[in-house]
Amino acid sequence: MELIDNPDEWGIVQRPASIARASSAAQAIRTGRLSAYPAGEFEAVARSVVEQGRVEHRVYARYVGPKK
Repeated sequence: MELIDNPDEWGIVQRPASIARASSAAQAIRTGRLSAYPAGEFEAVARSVVEQGRVEHRVYARYVGPKK
């Protein structure tokens, strides 16, 4: 899913191996440290999800910048 094409909709952008890595990636997105996510244009959160007894760590992001 292209986040810019679907503003305000959350999408999974990463599935890191640990919640610490997920949290770090989410912070990097929020602060604009990653060039693909300019500062102020994206929100991001890290979550751990259990599906079928398996824990998966995810980074969700959404575009909140100017409408294209």
